[in-house]
Amino acid sequence: MAVVLPLLVLLMGIAFTGWSAMQSSIRLTTAARAGAIKAANDLQAGKQASTAWNDATTAVNLEEGVSNIYQNTNSHADDYVNMSETTDTLNGTGVTIKVVQITISQSIVAVIPVVSSLSVNTDATARYG
Repeated sequence: MAVVLPLLVLLMGIAFTGWSAMQSSIRLTTAARAGAIKAANDLQAGKQASTAWNDATTAVNLEEGVSNIYQNTNSHADDYVNMSETTDTLNGTGVTIKVVQITISQSIVAVIPVVSSLSVNTDATARYG
């Protein structure tokens, strides 16, 4: 019992932490998609990149069901929403399209005493123009 119980508790902590990180990754991917779609729609409509980034951050918060948790002002803080724009060429057609990418980073507190926290990073892209 003295050997098995600590091992069982450690395995349960590992399983719970892994499950929590996986669930967070799925949630954040959905939120990043919502932000990318909102940013692509804004940029397609001719809005400024800063406005699109703010609107994407708001869409991420709405998708998560929170207000002002995810932010785009401090890149070193947790729950940071980043937006980047690139261009892409469609396969063999020579047509150039614009791509916006939303990346979200979040730290998850681990239950295991050996691991202090896990970092979950996810991103989503949307094409426009």
